[in-house]
Amino acid sequence: MKEQERLIRLAEECLLREGKERPELVWLKGIYERFRADCGLLGKSEADSLIFEKMYSRAPEKASDVLKIRYWRTGRHVPADRTQLLSFGKALNMDCRELDYFVKAYYDKSRWVFGPGMEKSREYLTCRRFMDGMIEEYLSKIHPGRMLQLKISRIRLENNVRHLYYTDALKYIHVDSQRIQKSLDCHITSINYGSELSRTLRLEGEIPRKTMIRHLFICKAPFINRVYMDTWLEEMGYLPLTEEHTLTGGESLDWLLIRLLELYEECCTGKEPEHCMRWLQNACRILDEFFEERGKNSLRFMYFKALKE
Repeated sequence: MKEQERLIRLAEECLLREGKERPELVWLKGIYERFRADCGLLGKSEADSLIFEKMYSRAPEKASDVLKIRYWRTGRHVPADRTQLLSFGKALNMDCRELDYFVKAYYDKSRWVFGPGMEKSREYLTCRRFMDGMIEEYLSKIHPGRMLQLKISRIRLENNVRHLYYTDALKYIHVDSQRIQKSLDCHITSINYGSELSRTLRLEGEIPRKTMIRHLFICKAPFINRVYMDTWLEEMGYLPLTEEHTLTGGESLDWLLIRLLELYEECCTGKEPEHCMRWLQNACRILDEFFEERGKNSLRFMYFKALKE
């Protein structure tokens, strides 16, 4: 079977996996039933009211006050932010290990979120060294011919990370060649991505796991595989690629990525880096086009909003 056909087959199977209950939600429901049992086999309404009271230090005044608790425990909605998520988890009497899983697997974020005053923390310094090293490695692989094409000198390379990253990202999504050439010719096309990329490189605030996966693909390619990806994700506080893991919307992105990397290794082991890079970019474009045509932007793992401009 041709590689393109195999990729399409994987994408189709990925979509077929949707509609099932998230494994992470099955786990959360187990935590909820344990809470009810520990509280004397409370009914669900009483348990929801108690969780609300533990979270907000007051009793619910009307039935609608506890509606979001029911939505969260049944998976209809996910807490809007980390503060709500952790408060909900603690109200359910989760221990530290369970809270860590709740954030990394159920919420699909890093165990750490960094803000003002945390710049000297051990965790921040470790993650920042990794991020800085990744960008340094990325820049070291920029070919002199590409710098000439983009009108960038080696001494100004670090000042052009935004445009280099943006134009590389375009090569991984379904977009016409004229669009790519226009971006190469005009640096202003990437300017809208500047603030977001700077914030991410400084590790400020919530950085979605899917965003980190994209960074790893762009900055580490072509020298990537499943083992490396798992190590890098764990180093940054994220869940490693996990067969049964789903996004908060229930999509099986990890399942797809694991098989993409297996196919990449099968087709490119022993090949020149340039060949490997072309293969990986083409494979991602095929998948991106497939999911774009079906309106499944959540599975377009190399796509981000600034690329739409």
